[in-house]
This record gives sequence, C-alpha cells and structure tokens, in this order.
Amino acid sequence: MSSSETESSHHSDHDRSTRSGHIQPSDHNSHSRSSSHSRSGSSRKHHHQSRSKSRVAHVDSSAKNLAQENQKLKRKIDALQLENASNSKKSRRQGAEKSIENQGRALGRIATLYTPIASLVRTFFADETDAEEEEDPVDLDEKELEEYFVRQMEKRKTQCDIRAYHIVAGTVPGFQKAVDLAGTDVGAILSLCKQLQTGSISARSDDVHTLMIELANWLNFRPIPFRADPLLLNHSRELRGFKHDLTGKLLCPIEHDWSDPVVRSKIRNKEIKTNTSFFIRAFYRDEEGNPNDVEDGFLHGTLLIQTWRQIFRASGSISDDEISSSPKVSNTPAPVPQSNKARTSTKQSLAELYGLKKVTPQTIAYCCVLLRFSLSNAKKWGQDRSFNYEGLYNEIIDYFEAADPEDEEVQKHLAELLQWWNEQAFAEEDASGSLKPSFHFQSTLEEQRSAKASITAAAPTASNDANAPTASAPP
Repeated sequence: MSSSETESSHHSDHDRSTRSGHIQPSDHNSHSRSSSHSRSGSSRKHHHQSRSKSRVAHVDSSAKNLAQENQKLKRKIDALQLENASNSKKSRRQGAEKSIENQGRALGRIATLYTPIASLVRTFFADETDAEEEEDPVDLDEKELEEYFVRQMEKRKTQCDIRAYHIVAGTVPGFQKAVDLAGTDVGAILSLCKQLQTGSISARSDDVHTLMIELANWLNFRPIPFRADPLLLNHSRELRGFKHDLTGKLLCPIEHDWSDPVVRSKIRNKEIKTNTSFFIRAFYRDEEGNPNDVEDGFLHGTLLIQTWRQIFRASGSISDDEISSSPKVSNTPAPVPQSNKARTSTKQSLAELYGLKKVTPQTIAYCCVLLRFSLSNAKKWGQDRSFNYEGLYNEIIDYFEAADPEDEEVQKHLAELLQWWNEQAFAEEDASGSLKPSFHFQSTLEEQRSAKASITAAAPTASNDANAPTASAPP
C-alpha cells in the first residue's frame, strides 16, 4: 500500500471515529484519568477519616461536657444537702429556743415580774445566809432608821429573789443543771436566761393586751347604775385613768372620798397625790375600804378575782352568787357572754399547765399590778412613771410572806384570805368526783326520816289522850 493510501485510510478511520462520536483516548489521557481517579479516592478516604475523627472529637467533647455538667450538678446537690442540713439544724435550734421561750412564759406570772432571770442566778450564787444581827430600830435616830429600813428592804429583796429562783428551777426542766455547769459554760446559762426572759416578757405583753379588752367588757356590762359612762374602749386605755369617773374611782386610794366633787377635781388637777398609797378601791370588797382598818376587805375585790381567773383559768366572767362573803352585790358585773370558741375550748388553762392547785402571793401580786395598769390611761408598759408598780408588786408579796410568823392573829387572817382566794379562783373546778353531793344526799334523807319518825312516834300518844274518858264535873 502506498503512502497516500495509508494516509487516506488513516484519515478515513479518524473521520469515522469522529462521526461516530467516539474519540479513542490516547495513552497520555488514560494515564491522566487514572491518576485523577487515584487522587479522588485518596481525597474521599481522607475526608472520611477527617469526618470520623471529627465525630470522635465531638463525642469526646460531649462526654467531657456531660462529665462537667454532672460535676456541677453533684456540687449543687452537695450544696443543697449542706444547706438543708444547716437549715434543719437551724430549725431544730430555733425550735429548741422557742420551746425554752414557751417555758419562760410562766415565770413572770408565777415567779418574778420585775427581776431578770439572770439576776436571780447572780443572787443565788452571791447569797450568804448568815445574816448579821440588826440593832433594835427603837434606839436609832432618823438617819440610822432610814438606813436600817434600806437594809431591811435589800435583805427582803434578796429573800424574794432566792424564792423566785427556786420557783424558776422547779418550773424549767434542766435549769438547775445549767446553773450547776455555769462555771464551765457561762455563755450557755446567759443564753438560757435570755430566752426565758423573752418568753416572760411576751406572756406579760399578751396578758396586758387581754386585760385591756376584758376590763372594758367587765365594766361596760355592769348593771346600769354602776356601768362605765361613757363606755370604755376595749382597744385603748386612752379614756381611762382619773379622767374617767369609774376608773378614777377604782384607782382612788380609800383615804380619799371620790364621791366628793371637790376631791375628784383636786385629784385630777394633781393637788392631791394618789401615788403614795397602794390601798386603792379596786382591791377592796365592794370597792370600798376603811382607812382606819385597811385590812378589812383588802384583796377581796371582784375585779382582782376576775383578773386572776382570766389569766390563769381563761374565764373572767363571774356571776353574782360566785363571790362569797360580800353583802353588797350591786357592783358585781353581769356575766359577759363568751364566744363559742371560749365555751367549746378544750385547751388546758394556765393553772392546769403550770400545775397550780392553789393561789400564791406571787400570782395575786401579778394580778394587782396588771389590774392597776389596765385601769390607768398609760399608753405602754413601762411608760407610766407616775406610779410605783414594782413597789406594789413587792409589797403584795411581802404582805403574805414577810408577816410576823409569831403573830397568830395575823397568820390566821392571811391563811383565811388565801383560802378565800382558792375558793373564788377555783370555783369552777371539776366536781364530777366530789363526794359532797353524796354526803348531802344521805344526811338530808337521814335527818328528814328521823324527823318523820319522831312525829309518828308522838302521834299515838296524842290520839290516846284525845279518846280517854274525861272526869265528870263535880255536882
């Protein structure tokens, strides 16, 4: 074949290939495609490995974050548990403090109204029972006599504080043990005394508020001739005191005639001093006293009994026949209607809670102070500097406890007075187990049957005498 034929054949094949749309790759192009395919596979493999590493890194990061969150959550739980334990401990401590305060509520009422509990402890430690022999006051001049009375008052105050201390120790569980350990832990006994004092002050505040209300009810509900006019407010003491005719009369010492308009005017203008006497009419039977015999009817006042019963028995209502040995009943207040809550309450009274089976000088003194304060127009406790309330409290206790033990007549009078108080204060005590009705029942039947038997025995004799033949008259 010639070269021209060969070339023609080559072009002919190329044309056919071109027309058929297929171009035969050259060796160079084949190598390029193979190299490109290899690089593409390597790239995909590298990309796949990168994505795998990324996913692993993401999982590791998530696990790390989860661990961190778990640690935070654990720390938060630990903190909450610690806070809860702290709150629980604080709650228990507050509960214990509240319990101690509740125990302290009794102390101002039955032990001491004015002397702080911590002072009682100090007096207990400092007490020296060996008293020095005092000289006869008859041989003393005026200055020495004054000093003598000051020493006597201080001595008596110490005795009262020691007695009050023993009442506190007998009332508050663990108090004596805490005092015994005071040498090693002074802070503990001081903290205990502070909590007890808080309870005592709180109770006094409650009693003052209650009596402000109840006294208005008692005086406003009296029979019309003896009723407060104008009526007293039960939410304020503002209109009380000597400016009000009824409360002024009750506050007036028995040595002054309140019914005299001139006397009333002088008292209100402070031309007559009323703060030098504790013998006020409110403390007396029928609210009248004899200046020449101050003990006659003293501490027999109806309002005093009502005050005691309101505080310690939660019932100050007294009917006319409940106050014995009182010839006049006009001043006795009519019973104040009690609320349904009061009538149906099954709560223990303070007397039951404190184990009071009888009236004590301390509780009478407490009621004297609160009654006198409730009659006044003082805005707040401790702000009325016109009257010595602490002196009144101490003197009432001394009236019972400092009397001459060798004076039989005085001791008999005081014993009878306390007995009378017990009868009035516990007039509503439980009589379900009393044998008195049975004794009365049997004795009444026995007496009346005996009387009937005597009448029956005497009846036949009278009948026979009536049927006996009468002697004929002499001719």
